[in-house]
Amino acid sequence: MEALSDLHSKILFHKRIFGSENCCPNMLKEVSDKILKKCGGLPLAIITISSLLANKPVVKVEWEKVNKSIGSTSENNKSQEGMNSILCLSYNDLSPNLKTCLLYLSVFPEDYTIDRDKLVRRWIAEGFISEERGQCQQEVAEKYFYDLINKSLVQPVYIGYDGKASTCRVHDMMLDIIISKSVEDNFIIVVDGEGGQTCLPNHHGFIRRLSIQHIDRELAYALACKDLRHVRSLTATSSDCIKHLPGLVEFEALRVLDFEDCEGLEEYDMHSMDKFFNLKYLSYRCTGISKLPSGI
Repeated sequence: MEALSDLHSKILFHKRIFGSENCCPNMLKEVSDKILKKCGGLPLAIITISSLLANKPVVKVEWEKVNKSIGSTSENNKSQEGMNSILCLSYNDLSPNLKTCLLYLSVFPEDYTIDRDKLVRRWIAEGFISEERGQCQQEVAEKYFYDLINKSLVQPVYIGYDGKASTCRVHDMMLDIIISKSVEDNFIIVVDGEGGQTCLPNHHGFIRRLSIQHIDRELAYALACKDLRHVRSLTATSSDCIKHLPGLVEFEALRVLDFEDCEGLEEYDMHSMDKFFNLKYLSYRCTGISKLPSGI
C-alpha cells in the first residue's frame, strides 16, 4: 500500500471531515497532525479514522481522546501498528448490532465481492436484525450495510445508477482483525486450507458458524471428528471442498446454508435437508446440484 505525502494526507483527512482541506479549526490542527502521524500516510488508515471523527463532536477534547485511543507506535513499524490500532478503534466504536454484522463478514474469503442483497438476507436469517422505528428488517439491514460503508469499514465495489453500492469488499487488514475477534468470541470458525492452515483453529464451546474455504481431505476429516450438531451457519465458497465433508445430516441446527460456486456437487447427498426445520437461507447456485428433497 503506497503511502501519501504529508500534504496529501492532510488534504484527504480534512476534506473527508470538513468538506474542504482549508476548513479545519485552528484548535484542532495540532491534534490532527498527531493523528495523521500515526496513520503513516496510509490511505485506508486516513479514510477510516476520518470517517470515525466525522461522527464525533468537533471539539478538541474528543479528538484528543481518539488520538490517545490509537496509542503510540514504534518508528520501525508505525504504519502497520497505527493501521491496526485505527481499525480496532473504529470497530470498538460501533454499536453492538453493527459489530455483529461486521464480524459476520469474516465468513467470506479475502478479496471476495459481497452482494448487498445476499448479505442482507443472511443477516436476517441469522436473527441479527430487528425492526426499528417503523422500519422493516430489510430496511434496517440495508441501513447497517451503508453504515459500514460510510464508516469506511467495508469498501464499496459496484455503485449503481442510484448512487448506492450494491456490492462491497472487506480490506484484508480489516478481515484479519474480524476473523481474529470472531475466533476469540467463538462467533465464527474459519477453516482455510489455501491460507496454509493445516489444522482446525482453537476454539471453546460449540461451533455455531463455520466458514470453509479450499479445504483438503485432511482438514475435512478433522472437521468430521467435531461435534457439528450446533452449527447454525455453514458457508463454503468457490471450491470443491464440500464433497469431502460429513453428510448434511450432521448439521441438524442449520439456519443458513451457502454452497454458492462450489464445484463437484452433482452427486452430493442433499436428502437430509428436508429435516432442517430452522433453515432460513439456502444458496446452491453454480454447484451442479439439480435436485432438492420435495420437502424443501
